[in-house]
Amino acid sequence: MRTSSLLWKVAFLFLVISGAIGVLMRWQFFAPVNGLNYQYLLHTHSHVVLLGWIFNSLIAGFHYIMFKDEATKKYVVLYALFQVSILGMLLSFPMQGYGAISISFSTLHILLSYVWTHWMWKKSVDQNFEIRAFIRWGLIYLVLSTLGPFSLGPIIVSGNAGSEMYYMAIYYYLHFLYNGFFMFSIMGMFLWIVRRKSLQLDRSKVHVVLKLMNVQCIAGLALSALWMRPHPIIYFIGAGAGVVQILALILLVLLIKPLWKDLASKMTRVGILLLKWSLTGLILKVFLQAISGIPFVADLAYEVRNYTIGYLHLVFLGVVTPFLLAWFHMQGMMMIASRLKIGGLVLFFSGFVLSELFIVTPTVWGQAHYFKLLFVVSAILWIGFIALIPGQMAKTRHLS
Repeated sequence: MRTSSLLWKVAFLFLVISGAIGVLMRWQFFAPVNGLNYQYLLHTHSHVVLLGWIFNSLIAGFHYIMFKDEATKKYVVLYALFQVSILGMLLSFPMQGYGAISISFSTLHILLSYVWTHWMWKKSVDQNFEIRAFIRWGLIYLVLSTLGPFSLGPIIVSGNAGSEMYYMAIYYYLHFLYNGFFMFSIMGMFLWIVRRKSLQLDRSKVHVVLKLMNVQCIAGLALSALWMRPHPIIYFIGAGAGVVQILALILLVLLIKPLWKDLASKMTRVGILLLKWSLTGLILKVFLQAISGIPFVADLAYEVRNYTIGYLHLVFLGVVTPFLLAWFHMQGMMMIASRLKIGGLVLFFSGFVLSELFIVTPTVWGQAHYFKLLFVVSAILWIGFIALIPGQMAKTRHLS
């Protein structure tokens, strides 16, 4: 078995586990299990999604791109320690939330990520300029994001737990993690696909997209602070970041459009559908993030927590996850051909769309049935993940 294929299987396992935790969280609203703390489960769910599923998937993807599937002893040890830290968080967060044990494992993961970042930075020198640039900027934002968790300790010790400063540290971490590390990384992985299929992009336009994404990522932090009703200049910066993000998206679509037909002809139907799903989610994400610069919308997003949850689900399940499924499917590490696995994707998509609908329209469904409906659609989504498991067991073969 190829090393990267094994790494991908581990990441997918964490996706299934995170889905199970999500279903359990929905169950807690109408038939709570004694001894389970919802907030602790939320911490567990978020860490497993971000680190067990997405971060591990990027490790697998970068390994395939940069190491040509060769794993040195040092790399195996580093990867094993990553999994120890994630398993430690998976077991400790449900018991204590943010406590000494869970924080220790979280800190271990951050420290390991510095080692991994250094390694990836050096190995990326073998890639062409555009791929290398996106990957390296993603790594920079990964390191920047870790300042958020490290600041929580001093904030809590100073008696400011639950304060604006406390939540801003969390939003800082999330912003640079998904708008920075995740988005730049998958862009680098997409450019790698284009290059591997011998398709040509306008390099000058790719460089402009890179610059616009960097401006948006840095200035976009202002959008995460609007809930505090800051100085008007922060609103101005946030609005500017929204405009820049829209420009970057438009240019990206114009960049991809001329080669989309050739790209689709070299991919399976499932692969191209997943990429379309991811691109559609990205368009919706950019639109929502852009309008969040409007003061009324920013206040509404803060006051109605479900909107924030729906937005984060859109990013992780509507943009990042379908792209990762498409990418690893194209590398032959996830077979999707049988009716069971196609059905799994249909359930995943249906559960995702319905959950987004229910999350952002809670008052429409009635309090008596709302949480049960959320539980059902979360279960549908999770069953979709489970139905895809056989696709991970198939013998790896190249599809691109």
